Amino acid sequence: MEITTFKKDYLPDMAGIFIRNFQQLRLSVPTVPNLMEEPDRVIDGLSRLFDRCPGVVALAGGRVLGYMGWSIVDHFRGSERKGAYCPEWGHGAIQETRPQVYRAMYRAASQVWAEGGCQVHALTLLAHDRPAEKVWFWNGFGLTVVDAIRSTCPLGGNFSSDIYIRKATQDDIETLAQMEIELGEHFRQPPVLMEAYQPVDATGLSQFLDEPGNSIWLAMDGKNGMGYLRFAANNDDSVAVARAPDNISNTGAYIRPAYRGRGAAAATLEEALRDYASQGFQRCSVNFESFNPEAAGFWIRYFEPVTYSVLRVPEREYSSG
Repeated sequence: MEITTFKKDYLPDMAGIFIRNFQQLRLSVPTVPNLMEEPDRVIDGLSRLFDRCPGVVALAGGRVLGYMGWSIVDHFRGSERKGAYCPEWGHGAIQETRPQVYRAMYRAASQVWAEGGCQVHALTLLAHDRPAEKVWFWNGFGLTVVDAIRSTCPLGGNFSSDIYIRKATQDDIETLAQMEIELGEHFRQPPVLMEAYQPVDATGLSQFLDEPGNSIWLAMDGKNGMGYLRFAANNDDSVAVARAPDNISNTGAYIRPAYRGRGAAAATLEEALRDYASQGFQRCSVNFESFNPEAAGFWIRYFEPVTYSVLRVPEREYSSG
């Protein structure tokens, strides 16, 4: 096996490797849209990605066994760290020798990343791909973000009748802004310890509600806000495999501690899904940090994972000089 750099001649084979793996994901999670099965779409994305980075390609007798392309992110996840990131379609390896190919490609890619001063190594994996998951786990990577999906059909549960659910309006901005501050504090506390989250302020919330397809749903206990779920149409924050014109994305959720355990989040999600289904949206996606116990405990009950984002923070800096 030879590890070399990218050539445009490799693009059809690279796209084929990803598409075959993606089709296996769709067999496990049929709700996933099929747009990333289109060769031209994948080839276009790979072409643009590899135009910006050197990339690595694994070959044997002229056959493409695997590939890795990445973006360099100067402030990874809002931190001071520089990172290298491979999206879920930006890497792939043939099924027969996937572990060996990935190990060889990471050896070469990590050399480039280290010499470039990257303090974080990260990539997103298709959720069904257990062999790849094991490879990256053994290379020191840990789970960080889960992207998941479901149809907009009702949850089918029985929810408390004393919780009133409604769409937020511009009159609710002050309440929503306060809950955003509380959400930011929740992220900073153990065990989440995520400093980078910036609460959406009143201006940002107002602008968000003005966008077509966007909504924020409030759970109310009388006049008191219990929490909210926020949804956006045409959200680019979702992984590529979950994006589609008939998809809606959850972009934020928070239930105040005093109201947790009463089913407020599920009841709010139910109302939002019914509303979006009536507008013709077929599916809903979400991403959440795996180390946020409230989020992980809730979303995984109702959504199917489609990707896992993993990262490694090497223990020491490297200098080629």
